[in-house]
Amino acid sequence: MTVVYSAEAVTSASRYMDDRAGLQAAMDAADALADDPDPPGSVRWGGTEWRRLRAGRYRILYSVEGDLVTIMRIDRITG
Repeated sequence: MTVVYSAEAVTSASRYMDDRAGLQAAMDAADALADDPDPPGSVRWGGTEWRRLRAGRYRILYSVEGDLVTIMRIDRITG
């Protein structure tokens, strides 16, 4: 499978450059979706075809279509 980052994902992730280690861990988890697009802890998000995966302090929203995984957003979880 191939993992691509949408422009919105790049923009949303860039807000967290103050936490390089945490953001890198989230991006590593996103890249690992190429090997397993449905890892433990991944769930459908709302009523959409998107999926959600938590990686440390981050939430990754993504979609899977055929052999393509598209990262839609990467956001830091508050609280």
